[in-house]
Order: sequence, then structure tokens, then C-alpha cells
Amino acid sequence: MTILSSLKVMASAHQELADIVMEQAELNQAFQPSDGDVIDRFLSCARQAIPYFVKGASAQTFFTYIVESVLPKLKELAVSDGEDVKLEMLKLCAEMSPHGLTDENVKAAIEPIYNILLEYMPLPPGEEEEKSTDETSEPKFQFSYVECLIFAFHQLAKKNPEFLTDAGAAERLKDFRLRLQYFAQGCQVYIKQLRLSLQGKTGPALQEEENKIKIVALRTTSNINAVIKDLFHNPPSFKSSITLSWKPPTKTQISTALTSPKEEKNTLVDETRKRAGITPIMFDLPPETKSPKRPSRHRP
Repeated sequence: MTILSSLKVMASAHQELADIVMEQAELNQAFQPSDGDVIDRFLSCARQAIPYFVKGASAQTFFTYIVESVLPKLKELAVSDGEDVKLEMLKLCAEMSPHGLTDENVKAAIEPIYNILLEYMPLPPGEEEEKSTDETSEPKFQFSYVECLIFAFHQLAKKNPEFLTDAGAAERLKDFRLRLQYFAQGCQVYIKQLRLSLQGKTGPALQEEENKIKIVALRTTSNINAVIKDLFHNPPSFKSSITLSWKPPTKTQISTALTSPKEEKNTLVDETRKRAGITPIMFDLPPETKSPKRPSRHRP
């Protein structure tokens, strides 16, 4: 048997196993956001199916169910037994988005996911709005939700770039980039805070629970920043490859996340020299511009 034939047999086996899990998930039933048993069964089955999708099975049936049945009722989901069910559903959506979707799946899913993403990526406040806002208040950015949604959107837009680049999408892209830039500013403020608090910590210190949470938060915001830089290219680029913050990181990824702003700046300069003639995308506000209010800290 050739290697190609072996791979086809393995992919077929993974699909059969994924299909068995899908039957157990009862995806032919309407989603009931208030029914704890329904939610637990769906989460359990979806998590069991993820490894099969990674190994070649198609996630289109599960993914379509999430987009058509779960996302429209996302706001009805609440924290259950200490678990943020809404976040867990968005994580599944993100993890399934790269695996075996058809063009039809992509076109049907991209706008609903984009619209939900916009709910968590506000436009920058206007001058009057900023003046009327209490100076002590801080914008509340849901970084964990945005990581899931922007990753899924990035995966879908890679297969359907016309969603952002068609002539009729000019206003959509303009609005989206305003939101991306504002959110990126908040990301960078939070990244600097996290790196400063983790500076000099190594080994056992990084294994303390508080620091482990900060490392995940740093990976979350760094992932968002990487995708935003991709989307800010003209036309939008889809080259970034990231490991979602809740997945096991490599030592290199942890080291990269902990890179100080100065080291990161030097890396950008070196990369720019390699890509002669291409100006790097920077999201920091110019010196004469008022810095954005610091985003509230969150627990990823």
C-alpha cells in the first residue's frame, strides 16, 4: 500500500469516528440554550470530535450546527458550574474553522461570525463621547472572545477574501480597520502591562497560578495582535499561523510571548530589512495623539 493510500484510509477512519461522535451529539435536534444536559452533551461530543478533525475528518456538520443553531442564541448562554459556556462554544467554533469546510460552508458562516466579532470590537469613541466618559472608566475588551472570533474569521476569510476585498466591501473594510486599530491599541497596552509583570520571572515562578494566567492572557492578546496585523495589510493577508491560547504551547511560543517590547521592536526592524520596501504595520498612537484608556484586565 502506498503512503498516499494509507493516508486516505486513515482519513476515512477518522471521518467514521467523527461521524459516530456526531450521532451522539444529536445535531438533528434544535439547540436549547437553557437545557444544561443539551449543552453538556454538545460540548462533550464536540471536544471528542476535535482530534479527528485535526487528523483529516471534516468538521463541516459540527461547524454548521454551531453557526446556524448555537451562535444565534449565544447571548442566552451563561456561566454554568463556573464554566463560561459562551466562551467554550466560541473556542469550538475557532478550533473547527480550519478543518474540511466547503466553499458553501465558508460563505454561509463568514458574515454571521463577522457580525458577532464586531459586537466585541467597538469603534473608537468620538471626541464628544470621550469627553462625556468618566476619566476613571476604562473600555472593557473581551480578549478571550475576540481571540476565538477573529481566528475563525481569519480562517474563513482566507478561503473567501472577497468578503473584504470586493468593490462593494470598501465601506465594510474601512469600518473594520477602524475597529481593528482601536482594539490593537488596547491589546498593546495590555501586552506591555503583562510583560512588565512577568519580567525577570523564570522556572518555578512562571508555574505559579497567577503567572500561568498572565501567560495565557499574553498569548491571547499576542494572537489577536498577529491576526490584526495580517488583516491590516492591503489587501488583507492570511499568512499568520498561531496556536490558540488554550492549546498547549511550545517552549519557543512561551519565550516569544515573553519577549520585551524593546526586543520585539528590534525583531520588527530586522524583519523589515529582510522585506525591503515594505513598511511594517504599527498600531501605536503617534506621540501627539492621546493614548487610549487602558483596557480592563480580564481572566482568559
